[in-house]
Amino acid sequence: MNANVAASHPPASEVDNAYVHSLDCQYVFHSWALQGSLDSMVIAGAEGCRVWDYVGRSYLDFSSQLVNTNIGHQHPKVVSAIQAQAASLCTISPAHANLARGEAAKRIIAKAPAGFSKVFFTNAGADANENAIRMARLYTGRSKILSAYRSYHGNTGSAIARVRRFLELEAPAV
Repeated sequence: MNANVAASHPPASEVDNAYVHSLDCQYVFHSWALQGSLDSMVIAGAEGCRVWDYVGRSYLDFSSQLVNTNIGHQHPKVVSAIQAQAASLCTISPAHANLARGEAAKRIIAKAPAGFSKVFFTNAGADANENAIRMARLYTGRSKILSAYRSYHGNTGSAIARVRRFLELEAPAV
């Protein structure tokens, strides 16, 4: 344990943009960013398509938080579903069967084109891309993978390799 770092945080009334920003600068390592020049926007909360900071400035969220909140922040049905699932089972290893994953797979297959019979679940987009690359290579016997210029594919080895040429040509040295 790092004895120089206190494990408590101030009362809610003392939390502000400056405090959250200082925590972020001091303790958070951001992927795909030059750490010294990073000036992250502080977000205190969100609802629908808006996010806001601790002084109440509201912003329209054009990023959809990396496309995982397309139906809006804090959607009541999503919040309710997360609460219900957390009360039952927060997480489970991919090696184990559980109702939520089985039902999700069944619903996906019901909407999939003919010929699909299984769903491969991953933890994140990088895992999905990495495994999609492996599956495509196994299925086709080909090794070349095309990707969009300057696109983000995740932080795994194969995903980073999709943007390697861009990084070699244009990214500043860290």
